[in-house]
Amino acid sequence: MDECRTAKALVERSVFAGGDWMGLSHKLLAGSDNIFPMPAPSKDLLHPNQKKQKYEDKRFDLILASETTYTPESCEDTAFLMLRHLKINDGVGLVATKRFYFGVGGGTDLFQAACETLSSASDYEGPYSGLRLCVKVVQSYDTGNANIRDLLRVSLHQKM
Repeated sequence: MDECRTAKALVERSVFAGGDWMGLSHKLLAGSDNIFPMPAPSKDLLHPNQKKQKYEDKRFDLILASETTYTPESCEDTAFLMLRHLKINDGVGLVATKRFYFGVGGGTDLFQAACETLSSASDYEGPYSGLRLCVKVVQSYDTGNANIRDLLRVSLHQKM
């Protein structure tokens, strides 16, 4: 029974979205309603405050991404979404990616470089000044006969 309550509590606090990262980010920052296209939850799953929630802090505990680092531009977009929307010091981004995307230029190293570039740029004045993205390879999957896949953990911290 405790597992059911835990699952219910997680569903009440979760939001699922797919599609264009930057479009989602712009909608969040603009305060748009109906950002997350999902079926309305049943009455027994609807949290009393859920209808009033406007995602005012626009930062999230967990952001999951898969196959979002396949080009240099998509690496930058994914890194920028993490910078804009991960909770500072507490949020976690998990990015499942290939080490290399042959012919299109993305992958683990390019994503890490995009995060480093954004962190360096945030030294200047602006809404993201003083913030730093940290990326760590949590797990690598190498079958020996296919491209290596990496699971990356992204966190956002105040620069010291």
